[in-house]
Amino acid sequence: MMVEPKREILLVPLLRIGLLRAWTAREDFIRLAIVPLILLLVIAAPLRDALLGLHVDLDGQAPGGATPPRPDAGALLQGIGLALLEGAAFAIFVVNWVRQLTLGRTAVPGLGLAIAGRHVRFLLVMLAIVIGVTLPGMILAAIVIIALQDSAAGILATVVLGMLLWTALIARLSPAWIGIAIDARMPLAVAWARTAGQGFKLVLAVLAVEVMTMLLHEFITQVLMLAGFIAMAPYSYMLLSMVVGLAGLAAQVAILVTAFPHFLRETV
Repeated sequence: MMVEPKREILLVPLLRIGLLRAWTAREDFIRLAIVPLILLLVIAAPLRDALLGLHVDLDGQAPGGATPPRPDAGALLQGIGLALLEGAAFAIFVVNWVRQLTLGRTAVPGLGLAIAGRHVRFLLVMLAIVIGVTLPGMILAAIVIIALQDSAAGILATVVLGMLLWTALIARLSPAWIGIAIDARMPLAVAWARTAGQGFKLVLAVLAVEVMTMLLHEFITQVLMLAGFIAMAPYSYMLLSMVVGLAGLAAQVAILVTAFPHFLRETV
């Protein structure tokens, strides 16, 4: 049996073409981002309150030496439900955005409200990846905290490592979840094998966009803070932050969609 050789990915052209692809589809980005942004804005405040309800002091001591508060069960259930809604909003956007980039506007008409099984499958795959990152992350956190004898530094290190692991998994498994979005399924194991040797470039490309997005967000935040806009219109600032974050996500997805053909074979 003849095995088709892998096509080498060039990092700089991948970034250039992917970003150009996202910019060219900017009008469709606005169209497809409306509903997810509304959903994210609606749940933002309740999700924040639920997370505050779960807060436990990292040192294990409540103010005044009192017994540390127990996490509120109601806040926990509310937080899980709202987190799932947040994930659903991102799933709707990413699936619709992938279909727009690959299949064109006819595949995602209007505001992209034609929710189908592909959206549910995509969300389930993302949840599986989250669990796959979280479980080893908790073990790593305990090890790092014990090694560093500093809970704050340990948690920070764990968060950074967790983000890198998340990015690596998303990049390496991108042919699988892109395939879900366009109804050309590829098993996770096959996607992992197809991206072998190319994963580092994919991760670098995604991280490059992430850094640019963070710098842009920080610049906008500092300017608006100096202008007093954040204090006057906090929800407008929240919406603007969400738009910047979603635009960064759209650029990252466009880059991975651009790389997608490198991992295809005649039988997909």
